[in-house]
Amino acid sequence: MQSLASSDADEQLLVSARAGDATSFELLIGPHIGAGYRLAAAMLNDPAAAEDAVQEATLHAWRAVARLRPGSHLRPWFLTIVANQSRSMRRTRWWSVVRLPQPRPHALAATDPGDSRMELVDALRRLNADERAAIFLRFYEDMNSREVGQALGISAAGARSRIRRGLRRLRVELSEVEL
Repeated sequence: MQSLASSDADEQLLVSARAGDATSFELLIGPHIGAGYRLAAAMLNDPAAAEDAVQEATLHAWRAVARLRPGSHLRPWFLTIVANQSRSMRRTRWWSVVRLPQPRPHALAATDPGDSRMELVDALRRLNADERAAIFLRFYEDMNSREVGQALGISAAGARSRIRRGLRRLRVELSEVEL
């Protein structure tokens, strides 16, 4: 976990970013853009919408950098903004076309290791966005429960609950699939 006050250089970048220096802000936020995109993609199930969400979240972060509390951790702060933007986009996409799952080719053998991976990806997509986001942050971004909770705007106990509930649903879904 990277603290904003982890080094004098980071502290100077933060001071410069608060003063309006875009380059300093880019240097601070740049390492977290990939994690933000992966979180948005996990929540929205749409790569193009995820790119839009991260772009909007970065703009929101730029506008809010002056309000960032000293000693705050940048990664959870930024991922919170990404998660909120993704939720907002999900709420406003009520009019979007429902996407049906792509038919899987019958040529794949059941013993193909890629087939099992696809079953896992499909099962993850069927989780609700909050459970999917909690599992993603915990296992893909290797964040602890406190960080997951902070990023999603819930308590650490709430994050653990979402992770457990999501994993339980995954087990049920995957046990129904012939692997």
